[in-house]
Amino acid sequence: QESETKTEDTIEESTMMEKRQDRKRGRGAAAAADGAPNHGDDKLTKRQRQALMAKTSYFTPKAPSAIQRIDVPLDHLMPQQRIDLIADLSESVLEDPSSALTSSRTEVSSASKGKGGREKDDESDSKKEPLYHKTQSKMNRLLDLASLPHNGHDAHAARLAILSLLAIFQDILPSYRIRLPTEAEMNVKVSKDVKATWDYERKLLQAYQRYLQLLERTWEDGKFGRTWAGLDGKKKGNQGGGPPTTLAATAILSLSALLQTCYNFNFRSNLLQIVVRQANHRSSEEVRSSCCNALSEMFTKDAKGDASLEAVRLIAKMVKQQSTNNGRGSKPIHPDILYTWLSLPLRVHEDEAMAAKLASAAKAKKAKKSQQEKDMSEIEKEMKEGEATVDKLELAKNQADCLHTVTLTYFRILKLVAAGHQEGNAANNDKGKNNGGAASELLPCALSGLAKFSHLIHLDAVTDLLTVLKDLLKHVSSLPTDAAIHCILCALKTLRGPGREALPVDPKEYLIPLYNLLPRLGVARLDSGKKHESTSIAGSDEIINAAIQCLDHAFLQRRELSTARLAAFLKRLTSTSLHCPPQSAAPVIACARQVSSRYSSSKVERMLENEEDIVAEGMFAPEAEDPEHSNAHATSLWELALLKYSIHPKLAEHSMGMAEGRLLKLPAEAPTKVWASMGRDAKEAFIPQKAVWKKHPLENKVQLDDGANVDSRRKRRQRRNQNQIRFITPRRTGNWHMLPATSLSML
Repeated sequence: QESETKTEDTIEESTMMEKRQDRKRGRGAAAAADGAPNHGDDKLTKRQRQALMAKTSYFTPKAPSAIQRIDVPLDHLMPQQRIDLIADLSESVLEDPSSALTSSRTEVSSASKGKGGREKDDESDSKKEPLYHKTQSKMNRLLDLASLPHNGHDAHAARLAILSLLAIFQDILPSYRIRLPTEAEMNVKVSKDVKATWDYERKLLQAYQRYLQLLERTWEDGKFGRTWAGLDGKKKGNQGGGPPTTLAATAILSLSALLQTCYNFNFRSNLLQIVVRQANHRSSEEVRSSCCNALSEMFTKDAKGDASLEAVRLIAKMVKQQSTNNGRGSKPIHPDILYTWLSLPLRVHEDEAMAAKLASAAKAKKAKKSQQEKDMSEIEKEMKEGEATVDKLELAKNQADCLHTVTLTYFRILKLVAAGHQEGNAANNDKGKNNGGAASELLPCALSGLAKFSHLIHLDAVTDLLTVLKDLLKHVSSLPTDAAIHCILCALKTLRGPGREALPVDPKEYLIPLYNLLPRLGVARLDSGKKHESTSIAGSDEIINAAIQCLDHAFLQRRELSTARLAAFLKRLTSTSLHCPPQSAAPVIACARQVSSRYSSSKVERMLENEEDIVAEGMFAPEAEDPEHSNAHATSLWELALLKYSIHPKLAEHSMGMAEGRLLKLPAEAPTKVWASMGRDAKEAFIPQKAVWKKHPLENKVQLDDGANVDSRRKRRQRRNQNQIRFITPRRTGNWHMLPATSLSML
């Protein structure tokens, strides 16, 4: 009791001293305010004097950090406070992901309890357990900020939170699938580190699953431009008219970005279903292009081939559903989806794939069915998934399944188009019109894909392919320009690939349609506004590239024996270039120049002369369908004389080079390189021009007055700029290197 009384006395004395000091400071402040001298200012600091003179508080409390507002309801925060909270939470999650995924507990302070009866409840409070307040984890708080119903319907903050979570998950997600432990494994006693790893992986999967569900729900709510809760928006969305909202577009772009980087992680099937479904989105071109680019990127990066196989099967299922429903009750497939298959790195031939399947089947038969070995095989399978190497048998099997699915879809499209043309010619059937029209939009994609993968197809399938292509080329006038060009290109590539030796087919069946299609290259841009060519990835500029490849396979990779056919194609190419824009005419002239330089015969060179000097029988028939019946030797390439005055210097240069018989400077002046460079210049509206310096009018007078000095100066400048080359004569060796080794040893 005596000690308690002493402590109480000391506490009272200290409080009295503090009160006295406060009074002195108050008097000093009042005196300083009145301007009277104060001797107590010597004990004050400089900042205290400034605060007293300005009549402001000396201590300014620091603003609380945004992370300290984690318990404050999001509805009560200002927009800028939400943005600061998103930034601080994202930084803390990236610094320590394991602690950010777990919720924390804070002890409730004693000040929050009631003041009355404190002395009576001291003994009872000491016996009770302390009270804790459970705070939300930082990841869940960030997910709430990304949800409109939880963050006070702040769309801007939701967008920022979605993008922040995207960057976080792209950084912390591993490149392998996480397998959660079973109940039997949970009952086994493990170390602390293993248990902490299991808890971290489980919480990471829960947060990632919630993020994917949030993105899908956000996209479904705003994909047709409707708000988060509005009946008018729902009616509008059911009609399927408007473009998506900004928040919904952010959600689908985040899903596409996750597919590009996290395709080996969990929930890949859900991610692929959403992205593949929205790759056929018709309302927004940005959404469709982002989804298609994500699929192409995944096809390129996928080393094992399992993710690519799953995506290919989903796309093939969409095409099959449209073909079975005859285009009714389902959206038409956009060509951009099938163009993503061109990014597949398929390298396994169908015969090699069959051998890989037989090897894997034989390996599965040899395995025993005991439980112990089954467990060991499962463990080995899990260990292989964690390794950086790729199983070659598994890769070959996946690529074989991809090739089979892709070629089957391509053949289905070709047969649908052929059947639609036959039914359309026989009778005006609605089924044939709908089905054939929907499939004809996908025809250029299928033909370009078959042209790329034709060297991997089995020979039996090649014969069926050529038969279908012949049936399509019978109706070449009704086909779009890009579809007809790709049809011919696919046939020529197939003949140069697997059917080169086994199928001795005359290419005349494909060269005649190509000859009749060349005039349509000049009006391809006008037709693209009426047809689907401008909406697909391969537009009117790609038609020129496909035509150049057809001419390369027809005349450069094989030897053409008919000079009449060759002259007809050269005449058709030069006349077509007159109707094309410069970015299309220059590659066509470069291709004609390359073909004419290879076949340097007297009949081809005679076409570069004047028509009055040409001696030939008959007249030129430009309307002939067969190039051999056009009698192109009776005319000249007079179009080159007009093209040399073109506004574009590259087109004028190529036309002059062909007229003078100069060779191309390969590979810089190759037709494909000219097409790529001029296409880029046309998109940027750039026309290269050379600066021509005019001579000063007084320069001629100076030359006349002092002609000798000017000539001497010019000769001196030419000698200075001339490359000085010295030829060193070799030393005579006496032909010792021609003697045999035995004679040299005798010497």
